[in-house]
Amino acid sequence: MWGFIMIGAGAVVAGILGLALPPRQRLAAVFPLVIGAGVGVAALAVGGHGSTSSSEFETTFLVASALGFISVIVSAAIVWARMGGSTPEPPPPASDRGES
Repeated sequence: MWGFIMIGAGAVVAGILGLALPPRQRLAAVFPLVIGAGVGVAALAVGGHGSTSSSEFETTFLVASALGFISVIVSAAIVWARMGGSTPEPPPPASDRGES
């Protein structure tokens, strides 16, 4: 159950990032979700290899989900920081740009 909660929470974080970014940069919110999914699947593949019982696989699934969630949070923070961390400032007035 907790694994699915973390997967859903990662998707929510990426969605909120997409809403917070300016319209022309919203596609960047997809990258944290893809990174988190990749980390989660890779961790599941490595950890699930050779597991014989269902409880071992459940633990592996939980750890893989947690690693994917952490990857989404970290990569979303990186995207947010690279985008300036806030909405862009409006352009300067025409008089400051040398236009009349």
